Amino acid sequence: MAGFEINHRAIDEMVCEIKKSFEQASQRHQIRVPIGTDLPGGSGVEDDPFLSKALLWLDERAAEQRGYFQDMKEFTDREQLPQEEAAGLALQLEQHGFVRISRSFGGDDTAVFLADEGRLEVRRLKKLAGDRVLRANYVGNALLRWLHDQGAPVGPGTFTHAPTAFFAGTAFTCEEVLGAVTELVSAGLAQREAGHDGNAPHLLRITEGGNACIRGGHTVRSYMDSQNTARTTTNNYHGTVVNGGMSGGVASTGDHNTINSGNSIDAQALADLVQGLRTVAPQLGLDAVDAEDYAADVEALERDGRDPEQGGRIWRRITRLAGPALTTAIATGVGQQLIELGSGLYS
Repeated sequence: MAGFEINHRAIDEMVCEIKKSFEQASQRHQIRVPIGTDLPGGSGVEDDPFLSKALLWLDERAAEQRGYFQDMKEFTDREQLPQEEAAGLALQLEQHGFVRISRSFGGDDTAVFLADEGRLEVRRLKKLAGDRVLRANYVGNALLRWLHDQGAPVGPGTFTHAPTAFFAGTAFTCEEVLGAVTELVSAGLAQREAGHDGNAPHLLRITEGGNACIRGGHTVRSYMDSQNTARTTTNNYHGTVVNGGMSGGVASTGDHNTINSGNSIDAQALADLVQGLRTVAPQLGLDAVDAEDYAADVEALERDGRDPEQGGRIWRRITRLAGPALTTAIATGVGQQLIELGSGLYS
């Protein structure tokens, strides 16, 4: 795949930095990702990192000390929050119907008892936390918003210490953060930057596209879909109205006539990408189910990848499924080179 100059040392450093930050964060927040697929309708508490973590903490304490009220000040101490936040958290949980507050004449309203509704919510949160699709979508949104709020290039590994690096009360895994970095860079919503000197860590910054996504109130997924939809055009060519998308540099008129355009997917680059994805497949360490999905997506990319819209959708599926593995499969430099090639074709 000639023509791509990849700074493998910088990529290695970025991966190592994220993993190191992740290990440091995990010492403070134990990560448990339970398995679950039956997802009932919910309250939205999963989007609030402190409320969801507080519920899981109360459930653990209730199992250890049945029938006792728990002081939310212990939770705020664990999370290194100001103690005055304890009463606010307790009140929010009570408003949802998840706890009962033991109110005292002295105004100390931080002792709570987990209600039956709270136990049901804990069960729902644990099931949500095991949904891989929801987690993948959420980590991308959380990381992009975090990058926006930083206001400057920043080491992506520090995201693991952010309060928002949680979904449904459970911390994101290192692989999930790496996958989100890969997806945002592939979509043009974030960009890697070298550090200030040769020894500085690799940085990540939000792009104009990423800022537009955040300021427009979009999720990463909806913004990417809207960009793909924008590629479908309606044009008039010498009196012929063309309604349709671009397919390998060819516009379909809808009546089996075609008009060439300049927005084609390079056939040789696509062939190189497909061949490379198949070559590295045994090195990715995917389980049997993911390996089967990966092979099917690569086959679909080979078949439909000349269409920018269809190919873009397939490529995003591949990066969500195998992006972290491809990013770290850099012993020979192939994994990251494939990410760069795919991003160039379907940006």
